[in-house]
Amino acid sequence: MSGLLGRRTIVIGAGIGGLSMAGALAKYFEQVEILERDRLTASAASRSGTPQDRHPHGLLAGGLRALDRIFPGFERDLATAGAIPVTFARDVQFERPDVGVLPKRDFAISVLCATRPLIELVLRRRAEAVANITLRPTSRVIGIVPAAGGAGVRGVQFVNGSGRFETLDADLVVDASGRGAPTLTLLDALCWDRPQMTEIGVDITYATAVVEIPPNASAEWKLVLTLPDPPHVALNSVLVPTEDGRWIITIADHSATTWIETWDALLEASRSLITPTVYNALRYAEPPEGIRHYRFPVSTWKHFERLPRLHRGVLPVADAFCRFNPIHAQGMSSAAQQARLLEDVLHRAADEPDPIAALQTGFMSEVASVLETPWNMSTSADLAFPQTRGERPDNFAETREFEAALFRAAVTDPVVHRAMMEVAQLLQPYSRLQKPDIMRRIEAVPAKAAA
Repeated sequence: MSGLLGRRTIVIGAGIGGLSMAGALAKYFEQVEILERDRLTASAASRSGTPQDRHPHGLLAGGLRALDRIFPGFERDLATAGAIPVTFARDVQFERPDVGVLPKRDFAISVLCATRPLIELVLRRRAEAVANITLRPTSRVIGIVPAAGGAGVRGVQFVNGSGRFETLDADLVVDASGRGAPTLTLLDALCWDRPQMTEIGVDITYATAVVEIPPNASAEWKLVLTLPDPPHVALNSVLVPTEDGRWIITIADHSATTWIETWDALLEASRSLITPTVYNALRYAEPPEGIRHYRFPVSTWKHFERLPRLHRGVLPVADAFCRFNPIHAQGMSSAAQQARLLEDVLHRAADEPDPIAALQTGFMSEVASVLETPWNMSTSADLAFPQTRGERPDNFAETREFEAALFRAAVTDPVVHRAMMEVAQLLQPYSRLQKPDIMRRIEAVPAKAAA
């Protein structure tokens, strides 16, 4: 550990973002302290700080690869814990209204499907196994404390599990709190500008059920993604295999005014999807104990990267920076890839005269490149609904036409299909789809091929 940047860094939040950031930081600081307000258990269990964890989560191939780089062996541990391997696109029933079902080709893109609590538990165990990472549960952060004179950060004040106030000194504070409140409160206290925000009001509601996989389940697929047909069909669905031989199924509705309250109502809603695949799968399942609900009003990108200045030693990351519509399953993977970026920036900053300022500047100058691909893909799909709140880009119509042409080409051309899967799984940037070799293949497929 000869390339140390400082004595202690504090990470606020022990979710996927906080844990992955801690792994990246551990190589460059003597101590990494993770402060988490929730009580944590030794088993995979939901917690109050992540109310969405009782619904489907997807760790995309790009996110899985990033976590395995930060914590070598993570992928093996997750598989050993019971996660289900799924290969894109061989094991996936991908349903889209204009082209139907995409071909089941094997691109050797592997993911592991599991519940969010299991993914987080395996990652937490990997983090706790690192000698200089300390996890402090039931530690509620009160605020980031600036150094005297405002030159940088002093540390973090929090309430510990015994209800006592503590202040922990730090060279760097990483805000993975989810909402970014500690960073925003510090900016307010300093009378500095808050970041601009881009908001996309999706107003999406979830109804989720967990069922045992029926004995007569289809052998043609392991996972189903059924897209909506805006503006005509607002419902879409995700069916994911999880540990212990179960499916977790969500039906999402845009701008819904009522909940799906019962199993019968969920089955009836599944009949309104663009195909009967999910209904046919669920009609033979044993009814679950209940239906879970979740509401997500708005996707938000707080543009910290555009601020003229950010307090030295403070770094907002993951959901504190950018919150994606969770139906697109990008949040965990984006957080993991931000941690990989941080790892690269830390390596370069170690040789700088002021490494803390260098890592902060380096991260902020490059983080948009990590966020742009998932943000642009998800918001383009969301803005296709007329009721979605948010500014549509000037080229929005052209973007939607390109997407339709892309899917038409993917049906007939395995090269385009692979490129599209690699971008969707965050293995390649969105710009890959606009390279001349891919564009020629897309343009070679006439519009009538959609039929």
